[in-house]
Formats: sequence, C-alpha cells, structure tokens
Amino acid sequence: MTALDPRILNLMQFARKAGKLVPGIDACLRSMHQKHINLIVIAADTAERTAKRISFEMQNSGVKLLVIQAGTQAEISSALGLPLTGVFGISDKNFAAKISEYWQA
Repeated sequence: MTALDPRILNLMQFARKAGKLVPGIDACLRSMHQKHINLIVIAADTAERTAKRISFEMQNSGVKLLVIQAGTQAEISSALGLPLTGVFGISDKNFAAKISEYWQA
C-alpha cells in the first residue's frame, strides 16, 4: 500500500476549505458525468469493486482523469475531518494540477 504524500493531503485540506473537494463515490460519479471533476483520489484500502466502478464509468462516459490510489480511508478522512470515505474528487484544475505534480514526483 502506497502512503499518501503529506503535501497531497495538505492540498486536499485546502481544497475542502475552498469547497473544491467532492467526497464519496456517488457524488464523484455525478460530478464526473457533469465534467466538474479534474482528479480522483481513491484510498488504497477501498473495495476493489469501487475502483472498478470508477474506471468503468470513466470508459463509458469518455472522461479521462488521473486516478490516484494511495493512503487509507481512515488517514484521509480524519485529515479532512470527514466520516470514513474512500473516494474523493478534486473539482479545481489548479489543485488537481499541483496534486498530480506531487504524485508524479
């Protein structure tokens, strides 16, 4: 299991405060279909079926997003002050660009 970079968690916290974080699978899928999401973060301990559901929906809708799979649900949710959640969407392109830059570094 890959640990989530603290800088990414920090940016996710800022995105949440700015109202640019979409928590939960259903909310992420809804926003993805409306083309409001730029990046998806999935906790590594999230069910495999959930990750497959996201990739299936991305293929069917023709949306291309970076999907980061790292950290644990407890780690990410507690850092963001949310109930236990495994899927998070980032709806701001600048936050998404910086997160993907940190992820690939």
